[in-house]
Amino acid sequence: MVDGERDKYEEAVVPPAVAVKPAAETPVKGTRAGGIPAVGTLTGLAFPAVERARLSNGIELVYARRDAVPITQAVLSFDAGYAADVADKLGTQQLTLSVMDEGTRTLDGIALAEARERLGASIGTGTSLDRTTLSMSVPSANLTPAVALFADIARNPAFADEEVGRVRNQQLAGIQQELTSPQGLGNRVIGKLINGDTPYGKAQGGGDPKAVAALTRTDLVAFQQAWLRPDKAKIFVVSDRPLAEVRAVLDRGFGDWTAQGPAGVKSFPTTRTPLTPKIVLVDRPNSPQSLILAGQRTGLKGSDDMLVFNTANDALGGSFLSRINMDLREEKHWSYGAGGRFQTAAFDAPYGISAGVQADKTGPSITALQQDVTQFVTTKPMTQTEFGLAIDGGIRALPGSFETSGAVLGAMQQNDLLKRPDDYYATITRRYGALTLPQLNTAIAGVIDVKKFTWVVVGDAKTVKPQLDSLGLPVEVVSAASVAGLPVVPVTPLAAKAK
Repeated sequence: MVDGERDKYEEAVVPPAVAVKPAAETPVKGTRAGGIPAVGTLTGLAFPAVERARLSNGIELVYARRDAVPITQAVLSFDAGYAADVADKLGTQQLTLSVMDEGTRTLDGIALAEARERLGASIGTGTSLDRTTLSMSVPSANLTPAVALFADIARNPAFADEEVGRVRNQQLAGIQQELTSPQGLGNRVIGKLINGDTPYGKAQGGGDPKAVAALTRTDLVAFQQAWLRPDKAKIFVVSDRPLAEVRAVLDRGFGDWTAQGPAGVKSFPTTRTPLTPKIVLVDRPNSPQSLILAGQRTGLKGSDDMLVFNTANDALGGSFLSRINMDLREEKHWSYGAGGRFQTAAFDAPYGISAGVQADKTGPSITALQQDVTQFVTTKPMTQTEFGLAIDGGIRALPGSFETSGAVLGAMQQNDLLKRPDDYYATITRRYGALTLPQLNTAIAGVIDVKKFTWVVVGDAKTVKPQLDSLGLPVEVVSAASVAGLPVVPVTPLAAKAK
């Protein structure tokens, strides 16, 4: 596409229906004498029973038995996450995690990789808004030596200077890649706007590039000692081995682990500064598409009964057949996909919308989203048909959702984080069956208000801003370079440029 044609679009046109002569029936080949098998009966969810125990030093063990395959999967979960990152050194948590499995006090990176390979063990790291995790998957026959290696990584990371430097450069490269991505840019901006006055506002991708470039081994050791410690840890396990055996093995690896020094503390405000609805346009010159993000605080938190709200949202933005997606994608042909969801964390659950749209339809797409949301919570609430689809879809998806031990392990962690009972999924079918259409409509109408939405658009300002100026909201334009923790660089308004 040449530059002069970049901003030109041809509206998608649905071709008229054409009668097609059905193809002749072809006999079924193979050995099925009776033809294609009938669709089988839907099986119910069989979520394993969850048991709890403690190691000698008090670390809680949350366990479920799955004996389909002789594999043990474990997660060492710390009460940390993005919310624990160092406020003036964002990216410290990620670099700490990335270097932890690059060597211990007795094994360098190569020796550690060889040990994992000999055991058939996979060891990795992860993070969410609330939790920082080390994970392990290993054939259960190698459980004892694998746990010893796992514990060595968690308790004795070397943080060798040469590894810190190498991985730090990788993280900086990743940040630069984020800043070329509309999603990376948009997530940083919307996160600051919605969560900037809470620890969740620290979720800024790979962090502040200036801060990451200056991080040293001392910074990583300090973070590990403050946050990745036994008094902030729980261990989640799914295994074919019995609880008593798993506990004994873990106790040898972690049972004598004691915390050193003061622990890190998260501080969530009891009151928050109200948001002023507006549109922030991140100028990404020559973008053929725009990314639209929107967010609204709801007053909810993850420990609330989110099943009610998530089920109601299935019809608004939570599924392919949702009104938001069907409107922008299937009816208007402005987007490949759009949707909305409640972004659940331990202390918050804002509602967010995401849609990638063609640049010349950015303003009309926001108008359409405003109308879809407004109608859903006022004049055109969830219908009986949509209600049936949401309930049936939720129930019928359950068996397939937890076929793997990894999926069970993830559900156990989520239940614990959000203070749900351990049998939450074992009883969820009954809870779905007890929901009513009026209950869902009342619930979601009580928390979503499109007039409280804050919007972020990542796109070409020269194409997009004139469309946004007609929407009745203040428009703030910033450069993409200003997003990565650097000083905000306002873009000269188009009108001023014209003068």
